[in-house]
Amino acid sequence: MKRLFIFVIFFFADYNVFGQCGNGLTIFRETFGGSFSSVDIGPALTLGTSLYSYNGANTISEGEYGLRKKTGAMNAWADGSDYTGQGGYMMMVRSKKSISTFYETTVKGFCKAQSQSLCFSAASLSKKGLDRDAIIHVEIRSNATNTLLGTFIAPALKNNDSITWSTFTFTYPLPKGENSVRLLFSCSSTTSIPDDFAIDDIKLVNIGGALNNSTAYDNEYPFINGRYEYPVFACLNERVTFSFFPNIPSGLEVQWERILPDYSYEPIPGATKIIYVIDSAKRSDSRFYRLRIADSGYINSVGCSSTSRPVGLRVDPEPIISSNTPICEGATLSMSVDEGSYVTWTGPNGFTGSNKKINIPNTTTANSGMYTANVTFNAGCILNFQSKKDIIINKNPIQISLPNDTTICKGNKITLDATNPAGALYVWSTGENTPTIQVADEGLYAAVVYVGDCIKEDTVRIQFIEKPTISMRSDTVLCLGDTLLLNPSIHDASQYKWSNGAVTPAISVSKKGRYTLQVSNICGTITKGVNIESIGCTEELLVPSAFTPNHDGLNDVFKPIQDISISKYKMVIFNRWGQQVFLSNSIHSGWDGTLHRELQQLGVYVWEIEYTSKTGKRYSKQGTVTLIR
Repeated sequence: MKRLFIFVIFFFADYNVFGQCGNGLTIFRETFGGSFSSVDIGPALTLGTSLYSYNGANTISEGEYGLRKKTGAMNAWADGSDYTGQGGYMMMVRSKKSISTFYETTVKGFCKAQSQSLCFSAASLSKKGLDRDAIIHVEIRSNATNTLLGTFIAPALKNNDSITWSTFTFTYPLPKGENSVRLLFSCSSTTSIPDDFAIDDIKLVNIGGALNNSTAYDNEYPFINGRYEYPVFACLNERVTFSFFPNIPSGLEVQWERILPDYSYEPIPGATKIIYVIDSAKRSDSRFYRLRIADSGYINSVGCSSTSRPVGLRVDPEPIISSNTPICEGATLSMSVDEGSYVTWTGPNGFTGSNKKINIPNTTTANSGMYTANVTFNAGCILNFQSKKDIIINKNPIQISLPNDTTICKGNKITLDATNPAGALYVWSTGENTPTIQVADEGLYAAVVYVGDCIKEDTVRIQFIEKPTISMRSDTVLCLGDTLLLNPSIHDASQYKWSNGAVTPAISVSKKGRYTLQVSNICGTITKGVNIESIGCTEELLVPSAFTPNHDGLNDVFKPIQDISISKYKMVIFNRWGQQVFLSNSIHSGWDGTLHRELQQLGVYVWEIEYTSKTGKRYSKQGTVTLIR
């Protein structure tokens, strides 16, 4: 007589509690496929999965199912999409009382377990207010004997205007040795009206087995001679012991494994206990090791075991010095030892250093020579090694000397030359790759030259200037005994020479005559002059009655005709309507016949001048001036 196992649990009827399905190994999951990028209608299920007919195009009728991303307006169903929220498909069913099972599948070859949990999500497709009650039934049967292992009847699905998913979970025991089950889903109803529903995310989890009750093995390290760092060093012929500290429940098998050249692992013959010993370690034993754990009888079954993290063993290591040589002088020399616990260095010119990696910046040919790394391994025995390397620092053959920062005349060009021996490569900041370039614009230019591993660069700043310019004041009258400062506006000049022998940009004069200034730079020379008349002056200003601002250099500006020494000065000019058109507080500044850069009308203008003479006497004068062009 066959023993019947029936274990029914009603468990969780809330939305999105899929994480409660069980703490164990997932052996089956059906989400019906699809993603955000797939089409809206999914393909039919594998033949034999459902007794219902597949409909992939039209409105779903009684006894039919479809795989869709969302309901839309189909069958006047509640609006919504699949349970996962990942844009996939759900199985949508319009039930028919004469057809019971709407979904069926077989799960085979799973690992040993004491029990299993089955989870699924379902939702009514009927809108709120409709008298329809869909009830999902589930049976779990042994695939080998058809024995009923568990059954579950879910509460009636709730109707709503939008799809409301409920997730259900139930757990049932497994007979010893059971490794293949059938899942059968059917539907019933309390009404005669067809029930419409959707199902998604069916998941089967192995729980309760000795291995499944411990999830820590994948995160644990084995120990070599009590250590698990990588690598663990050992002396030649030393006894090496592998162990594993986490408690391992009874009923489990263990197998030590070692890595192969193709990075796969092979079982070590006879190494089936928690402790594995190599009595006399050889260099060929230098590799990764790990421990595989499985339920009894499943150690060689695919997917039925758990492995520890790997740990590395290095037997009688031979440290090797790596470097970035040969390099060119000026570069940084980098050297390192690939393994070891402590390293000290010696080298040319009394060099010493520590650490596995050292850097020597700004090297010269004097840094060439033999470097020695004294390497110590802190293992069960003390390992000391010397590793040597001959380091070569090449002399830099590159000669590059761009000119000092240079100023040239605008419109000219300058050639920059970085030429070096044949085989040199050139990179200019302009993007050119020739030994020389021609420059027609100002800016900072850089050249980088490469010869083998050597490199050198130089920069130069180029500026442009034009011929110098002078803006000299108009001819004027100087009162006897007074001094006048001639301070012209000068641009881009580097040398100055006055007709009186002065070499400064400005001079003071007290005598009549013609004074000329010659200025020059690398682009040329220009000369301009001014006539100074000298008269005996009273303290009263002489003011002209007319002026002609036509830019002919004669009488272009209205102001007093002589320069006298005064301490205060103010001149105001008005047009015929009383509007102020000019104001000045300098006797040297006059009116050019404009207002806000607009030419003023021809005619008579009124002026007022107030000033204080050098003797302290105050004067106030009025008059008119005629603007003529």
